[in-house]
Amino acid sequence: MHSMEHSYQRWPFLPPTMRTPEQNQQWWEHCFLPVLPVVNFAQAVGSTAVTSLPGNGGTTALAYTARQVGSQALTVWYAAHNWPHAPRARVPAQGHVSQIMALVAAEIVEILQAELERYEPLQNSVIQQEFLCWLVEKYLGRRSLVRLAHRLQQAGQVSLTVPNQFTELYASDVNEADVWGQISETADLVQTLGFDRIILLIDLNQRELFDYLADVMGLFSQLDLLEHPGWLVRAALPHADVTRQQVLPAVSGRLYPIRLEYTSEEIQTLVSRHLQAATDGRVSKLDVMADTAVLSRAQTEIQTLYGGDTLAGWLAWAETLLHLQTKTGRAGADVETAVFTYYHRHIPLRLDENKQGLWRGPQYIALEHQPYLVMKKLFELRGNPAPKALNDLAGSVANLNTIANRLRQKVEPLKGKSNVYLHNRRDQGYWLENALF
Repeated sequence: MHSMEHSYQRWPFLPPTMRTPEQNQQWWEHCFLPVLPVVNFAQAVGSTAVTSLPGNGGTTALAYTARQVGSQALTVWYAAHNWPHAPRARVPAQGHVSQIMALVAAEIVEILQAELERYEPLQNSVIQQEFLCWLVEKYLGRRSLVRLAHRLQQAGQVSLTVPNQFTELYASDVNEADVWGQISETADLVQTLGFDRIILLIDLNQRELFDYLADVMGLFSQLDLLEHPGWLVRAALPHADVTRQQVLPAVSGRLYPIRLEYTSEEIQTLVSRHLQAATDGRVSKLDVMADTAVLSRAQTEIQTLYGGDTLAGWLAWAETLLHLQTKTGRAGADVETAVFTYYHRHIPLRLDENKQGLWRGPQYIALEHQPYLVMKKLFELRGNPAPKALNDLAGSVANLNTIANRLRQKVEPLKGKSNVYLHNRRDQGYWLENALF
């Protein structure tokens, strides 16, 4: 191991939304590895689901699919927070078809406003103009339709006539004829706009799978209505018992499953690529930054959190070790410092009020009733100590201390030593750090 004379760039380890467009392009060029399951997933002919452990590349497989498709298809991301029972449902009190159609309508409007020439073929089809007006007004509102027509009129060469009043074409998102009509006409519309089909991209993590299980089953039970040749579904699902026992059997024959796993050699290659991108080629292996004891502990923590070796776990450890080298100016942190830093930088706590438990990164931790109430109050306090409120909740100082010790046994990675999450001082009481409030 050698000293670290230079800092590193963190962007290779950040999610795409936190990278610049230039950094994202560099990531695909220098960090991505097109393993066979990902390639098969992107190139599959029919609707397909990729299943993987948390943090093992399901989201990347979807993004790779979107990149491979490019401008040939209209890609629509159907995020769980837009689902019927989610806080940000696009159409309140309506089912999946309405939420999906609202997203399709928004994509079409954005494309037409940016690429006006795509509208020209529609001028020869009164029925498709009628459907476009209905789609936009029904799911985005009349103002969006008027603005689209105004934008087209500004172009000077094309025009869209806005009806004087709204005419309902498909009133239901449950009736099979209405659903099929919307799916079919939308597919025809996007083909006229120059796309060969619509690809619906669905990305679920383990927490979302449990939170919206009824919506998951409802969506995939409607897949027969999405088997129009102008539509494809690409889904990334967590490799969990509920996926194997309930979700995949419900869509047997209609959603071909692909298991996404990385070999240890592939993980090493991907980690090496990220390290080289982050250090301008100065570092390419984990073992130049950490000894066997640290790397062995890293593997233990990853398997505990993720249920097996996962790419996200190893990349987080790579970033942790780079951070420690930059901070100390030398290679080789001790085990406890490495573990503390890994959890502190990459594994936050999240309260799950639906299940009355906690998520420690990708790992769910069940809590008994009273410890859950104390933890819920700690989250409500948002990192601020409030000893009286906690003492009143626990019933006594002694009981609060007992509950706090039980919570630490559940969540702290360094038992009885440094605390990552639950802190206390005699003169202040207890408070949380490294939590998503």
